[in-house]
Amino acid sequence: MKQFRGLWRDTKIVWMIFVSIIFAFAFFISWYYLLLLPCLPVSFVYFAFIRYDDEGNERGDFT
Repeated sequence: MKQFRGLWRDTKIVWMIFVSIIFAFAFFISWYYLLLLPCLPVSFVYFAFIRYDDEGNERGDFT
C-alpha cells in the first residue's frame, strides 16, 4: 500500500491531467475516449510496484 502512496505523492498532478484530458476528449470529440479510464488504474498499479519499494520510497537502481 505504501507503493501507491509514494507514486501518488510524486505524480498526482500528472494523473489528474490524464483524467482531465480524457474527459475533455470525451466531451469535445467522442464518448469512446472514456474507455481509456480503466487503463489508468492498471498502469498506476504497475508503476507503483515497479518504481517504489515496500516503504514507499522510490527505487534508485533498476538493474
